[in-house]
Amino acid sequence: MKQKIKDVEASPSKRIYHSIIADYHLDIALCELIDNALDNWKLLGKKAKLTVNIDLDYTRQIIQISDNSGGLREDEIQLMVSPGHSKNAGDESSIGFFGVGSKRAVVALAEEVKIYTRFKKEKTLFVEINDSWISDSSWDVEVFQVDNIAENSTLIELVKLRSQLVEANHPDAFNHLGATYSEFIINEDFEIVLNGEAVAAVTFESWSFPPGYEPTSFSGNIDFGTKGVVGVNIIGGLTRSGDPSGGEYGAYFYCNGRLIARAYKGSEIGYRQIRIGQPHPSVSLARAIIKISGPASLMPWNSSKSDINIKHPTYIAVLDHIDQVLFHYSQLSKKWSTGGGWEQNIFQYKTGEIKEESVGVITSSTRIHLPPIPRVVQHKFVDVIKAQNKELAKEKPWVKGHYEAIIAVDELPKLKLEQNNRISLLILDSTLEIAFKDYLVNESPNTISETRLLGIMKDRSQVHAEVRRTVKLTPKVWKKIEYYYKLRSELVHKRATVTISDDELKVFRETVEYALNKMFKLTFKS
Repeated sequence: MKQKIKDVEASPSKRIYHSIIADYHLDIALCELIDNALDNWKLLGKKAKLTVNIDLDYTRQIIQISDNSGGLREDEIQLMVSPGHSKNAGDESSIGFFGVGSKRAVVALAEEVKIYTRFKKEKTLFVEINDSWISDSSWDVEVFQVDNIAENSTLIELVKLRSQLVEANHPDAFNHLGATYSEFIINEDFEIVLNGEAVAAVTFESWSFPPGYEPTSFSGNIDFGTKGVVGVNIIGGLTRSGDPSGGEYGAYFYCNGRLIARAYKGSEIGYRQIRIGQPHPSVSLARAIIKISGPASLMPWNSSKSDINIKHPTYIAVLDHIDQVLFHYSQLSKKWSTGGGWEQNIFQYKTGEIKEESVGVITSSTRIHLPPIPRVVQHKFVDVIKAQNKELAKEKPWVKGHYEAIIAVDELPKLKLEQNNRISLLILDSTLEIAFKDYLVNESPNTISETRLLGIMKDRSQVHAEVRRTVKLTPKVWKKIEYYYKLRSELVHKRATVTISDDELKVFRETVEYALNKMFKLTFKS
């Protein structure tokens, strides 16, 4: 049985505004107001260049936002204050769909909000929203006519701010606005001016082009039947440089031209243990740019457009493809972080073309094609050093013993000897002493007789003095050589046992390798 009893009045309470205030910050609020200006400008036909002026007065703690998007008619005033009301029906490619953005933005920022708007040559309308109005149960708003502002413009003034404006955060505001609206700044007749300075576009499509593994672009559509069609473009690749500490890798989502999520690393797109793994510097070159366009109701954003709605059907439709692209380039980033490093394998390829593929209608079963991950062969140090110095050893056979001594020092830790560092110290210093002798005999421009050589080699200080005449080692290097020779002498001639730490051994090995390079041009790049 179904029998009507009565109608219940279900108008929202103004307490909805109080729930808005929490967890809302300046960047999101400013973007909500810019979104409204962009949509209004688009709806009115983009008659002139759109300029949004933002003035953050750090001294007086006042915010002013003005735009020339067209202003509002008198019969549209309720759009400024009533949650849920919007010009946009949701079936157009707008960015202001929910009808709550500007309302919560102004209320979240300030206790007093003054709004001036003028449509064409009509009168200028003024509305004030404050905490007293919010506390009143009535939704009636007083609308006043005031002195005219510029035609087709809106001015919003926020006073008694709920949170203090901090001037130190000013560069962050520039960066956030430049990133969020880069597509509009670049492609539209649009600008944002913050405290008198034009905001520059901040983009993230900065790619490297390693041969065979260039960035790849996939384009297609998602058909939602009567609800509409969504266009999708996914570009994946390796970035031109990497700053692992910055965390600027992962997925970047743009909906109808507006950046929604930056460097997103959700587990559902691969950042989990059994897929890409947890976010880590080794995968920090992998980036995917996802651009989604279509009816606003089909955009996978949250209500403040500050993050992705992971449960949205549009997002679910492209999820596996984003995962595949990020996994592919993360594997490349990880594999090429060794065996020559990013500089050699990736960063040197600064120019090229993005490979493009049209995939038609996108579904969860749609296949995208990416080249197989290359197998990275990890060469042993011994093989690398021998290969690097092979030709030199043919020309100068006396150098072979010197680079093989370095190989021996590298291999010693594998034996897990308790006195590894002591043995290594003796090998390195003896190698250096023999190298000095080989240099004086075979390389020095000054001829030395057999008798004089025997005399010099009896006194290490004379050896150093003679080599110093023609080998350009810095005073700092010579100081290290003398320090480690002293350690070696104490180990051989004194009662006390000399110890050498891992760090000291590392420095001495680097010093010997440097000296061998200067004397014989031996190389030790692993």
